[in-house]
Amino acid sequence: MTTTSAEALTALILSARGVRPQSLANAEAEEVLNIALALLIELSVSNDRIDRLERMVAALRDEPVSALRDVRYDGEAAQERQEAMEALLARVLRIMLDPRVQPPAAAAS
Repeated sequence: MTTTSAEALTALILSARGVRPQSLANAEAEEVLNIALALLIELSVSNDRIDRLERMVAALRDEPVSALRDVRYDGEAAQERQEAMEALLARVLRIMLDPRVQPPAAAAS
């Protein structure tokens, strides 16, 4: 059974145990930290799944996991992977790269 995003969010909210205490003086900074921690958890789960898949594929191919992890790409595959990485960085850093966003000092004056 697949859980939808809405179902996962509803379950998360229903499992909450009261009001979340605020640790930092700046609520926005705390919110960003909470998002970063949530992303860290998601990344950890993804890495665990990748590790399991690598081990299963290695077992099926009767080779060490390191053989899968040490694959190096060249040519078109390497170029596609580089372009995908650059696109990911652009999406992640889009706020810093967007010329329409004013620096904090300029916005305050």
